[in-house]
Amino acid sequence: MRKLGMVVALACCGLLVSTGQPAAPQGVYTDAQAAAGRAAYESSCIRCHTATLVGRDGTGEIPDFVKEYGGRIPPLAGANAAYEPFLTKWGPQTTSALYDRIKVAVGGFPPPGLRRDDELFLNLTAYVLQVNGAPSGTQPLTKTTNVEIRSITKPNAKD
Repeated sequence: MRKLGMVVALACCGLLVSTGQPAAPQGVYTDAQAAAGRAAYESSCIRCHTATLVGRDGTGEIPDFVKEYGGRIPPLAGANAAYEPFLTKWGPQTTSALYDRIKVAVGGFPPPGLRRDDELFLNLTAYVLQVNGAPSGTQPLTKTTNVEIRSITKPNAKD
């Protein structure tokens, strides 16, 4: 009986220790959304924000279509010399706030051949989250998904 009591006590201690650890980030978008977002990104957004999503800092070769912005475009991952790191700025904000910002930004620069609709903006948001280290899941991202970005991304994913 005494041994059983010790086993139960040790099991309870193990349970307390394991519950005290932070939970792994939960996926808030699907792989399919991120893949569609990547395709849309590569068809349009890449011209300004670059293949690495670090944007532009106004140095180096500046394409004509970026000159009106002084050659500076904010990062969607990592950092460039003209802006603070993406996760520094967006980490404390929510997925729905990022979706709203992408909707406004992409509204002026729609990827060719794609409709500017909620699905496009959600897919782009999912791709940006993925590049910043957020894991995918089984539930699709929606415009009302309201999760703090730093709670699902990996610190310094691209910074």
